[in-house]
Amino acid sequence: MTAVITGLGLVSPVGDDPAAYWEGLLSAGSGPAPLADRPGMPAGARAYRIPQPEPGASPAHGSLYGRLARTAASRALADAGIRPGAADDAVVAGLFLGTGTGDSEPAEALRDGRGTHEAGAWWPYRGAAWLADAFGFTGPVQTVSTACAAGAYAVALAVHAVASGRVDVALAGGAETVSRPALASFMRLGAVDPVHCRPFDAERAGTVYGEGAAFLVVETGERAEARGAVPIATVGAGGWSCDGHHLTAPEADGVQALRAAQDALDRAGLRAEDIAAVVCHGTGTPLNDRTETKVMRELLGPRSATVPVTAPKSVIGHSGGAAGAFSCATAALMVRHRTVPPVANLTRADADCSLAASGVPRAMGPGPVLLNAYAFGGNNISLVVGPVPS
Repeated sequence: MTAVITGLGLVSPVGDDPAAYWEGLLSAGSGPAPLADRPGMPAGARAYRIPQPEPGASPAHGSLYGRLARTAASRALADAGIRPGAADDAVVAGLFLGTGTGDSEPAEALRDGRGTHEAGAWWPYRGAAWLADAFGFTGPVQTVSTACAAGAYAVALAVHAVASGRVDVALAGGAETVSRPALASFMRLGAVDPVHCRPFDAERAGTVYGEGAAFLVVETGERAEARGAVPIATVGAGGWSCDGHHLTAPEADGVQALRAAQDALDRAGLRAEDIAAVVCHGTGTPLNDRTETKVMRELLGPRSATVPVTAPKSVIGHSGGAAGAFSCATAALMVRHRTVPPVANLTRADADCSLAASGVPRAMGPGPVLLNAYAFGGNNISLVVGPVPS
């Protein structure tokens, strides 16, 4: 039973719909901005950010996190032609939300005296339940917080729920805003690049935080056809693994990351030779980029020098728990447009990162896209997003 993506919804630093996001990836012209207007942020902090509402304005959905999640999720459903809770579309729908720090804004407001002890202010992981309630979903609702791989894990769980018949349709993705604890942690680790997020570049010095929300609607191809929906791409169940090595650093030999990628291919009934392009995790941290390069070279063999790769974080920053969902959306758009977006800020490639990265868009050959997401705790996941059979 083939799972397909029938809707995309995005709110990103480069655009708030799939077309704008895609153009932002192709132009690769974004950059981090100061966070001085955000309460409690470390001095000099910068991020690829979403504009805050004007002072005195009342955001439609409460906190910035809630606004991003609700907007992107609603747009994904609309793009798929699904009206949640409507009498003519009474289906069992599930929701799978990946996030790192969740909706930390109310807790941070309590901490520094700006907020009140409103119900739920202490519970940052309420987003999935809140969205499911707002949309009237009756199927399983799950929050995934496997750090920077959470969004991709959420999509994989959605694929499994659809393929197993637990749900008729699933809404899956990730949401993240720049939070003081997360950003301060990256700074204390010395993992923040003071200039740009620049994966695979010889001068890279870490990652740069980002924020946003990305959601996908997943259902079976048979159901999509029955209701007249036009699928964007297929999506496989993925391969999961865990390094069990270190709290923050990946295992340098990449054995478990390679296992995840191979499992993703095996479950999709594919070989490494079938892969047309790769959406890299590509954080810009020296060890992560070297490890991912090693993994892809072992997986692809000699083709690693020619299979084009991209790294969305170079354009939108590292959006934590939402990053994997953005990678899934990027892969779906690559399949739609048969184009590989550039790796931004790539001035001089690191000799230890000898993948086929480029600073300009390139045509993509036939075949599926492999995407990788790695995270603190050694969490690894790879997914295959492919073209819809004609």
